[in-house]
Amino acid sequence: MEGGNAAAPAGRAAPRPGGGAGEPPFLGGDGLATLLIACLVALLAAGTSLFAAYWHVLRVARSATAETPRAAAPRRAIVLGLRLPRDGMPCAAFRARLDRAAALARREPALTVVLLGGATRAGAPTEAEAGRRYLLAAGLDAARIGVEARSRHTLENLRNFRADWGAGRAAAPDLLVTSRYHLARAAMMARGLGLAVAPCAAEERFRAAPGVLARIAAEAFLVHWYLVGRGFARLVNHRGMLARIG
Repeated sequence: MEGGNAAAPAGRAAPRPGGGAGEPPFLGGDGLATLLIACLVALLAAGTSLFAAYWHVLRVARSATAETPRAAAPRRAIVLGLRLPRDGMPCAAFRARLDRAAALARREPALTVVLLGGATRAGAPTEAEAGRRYLLAAGLDAARIGVEARSRHTLENLRNFRADWGAGRAAAPDLLVTSRYHLARAAMMARGLGLAVAPCAAEERFRAAPGVLARIAAEAFLVHWYLVGRGFARLVNHRGMLARIG
């Protein structure tokens, strides 16, 4: 999902899909404050900070690999969810992520696929469960699929993954599977949370279509916001914010 503790074994869904009354607000006071600060920084920098973020997101999108690292076989592939259409079925971009995970699982028999993403509206299936049904239909064994179905955005995806599965100390990093335009921010947030990840692109190659470039621009702003927020939290030693974003 885009927009952002006991171990849970593969195949077991995390409880309470979609969240509950105890969850923090989607944005919250800290998020709003850092959003305003990020906008101010961009203005004071005459847009150069946003341009730097755009270039970083674009460079990662263009250079990312869609293969497993050669050094050591990963044991998990983390698949980030994406908002479902009203029919509750994965959209084309989400299907690309799931297809990539299925292809990786076929090549790596010991690989577990962990699907992340909750429900974005009342009565809708969670992104993780929709992804699970898709992978089961594609022939992947249910025992090789883990589900985290509480999170509402990228940061929560990764924070809940860390809480449920742990950062781990495996010989190889976990694969982080998502769309090319999303890889830079997702990898940055994962590493900020102490997760060892290797970015893995859903698409075989980068295509500079207008829609993709627009998404990269949106991601650039979110990267800028994240970095400014993290820098501010460290500057004022805001432990609550630092605990949430790493």
